[in-house]
Amino acid sequence: MPERQDASQFELFTQDDAGGQYKKSSPRYSFFFRFRGYEKAMLLIMGLILTGIISFSFGVEKGKRLNLAGTAQVKEGGVTIQVAAFKNKQLALQQARILQEEGLSPMVFAKGNYIILCVGKFPNQESAQPLLMQLQRTYAGCRIRRL
Repeated sequence: MPERQDASQFELFTQDDAGGQYKKSSPRYSFFFRFRGYEKAMLLIMGLILTGIISFSFGVEKGKRLNLAGTAQVKEGGVTIQVAAFKNKQLALQQARILQEEGLSPMVFAKGNYIILCVGKFPNQESAQPLLMQLQRTYAGCRIRRL
């Protein structure tokens, strides 16, 4: 003979007072409030890292496009004569003005931590050789380099 239990058993579903139908319990808090404090911090850190990675990759792709556009314009000349390399941009621009006053076409661009001063655009090394000899009298470290 089964014994009668006085304690009520927990129910899996709550019943509505009106009709005995299943009553969906409404959430008290939003999605973010269901997590503990350290879980919130970890989710926030992971979100920031993911955002940083995505923005970095977009920047790299944009840089590649800019670099490809820049090299297409520079490679037209073939070779140039590197006159000097400066750490100070003002000195490089001053030397470029001096070379321009002499009737040459100077180019100044950054390469790493240095500012490179070059003269002329030539299709090959043989056509740059006469100007190189002339510039070596003033600038001892001149050399021919690719653009």
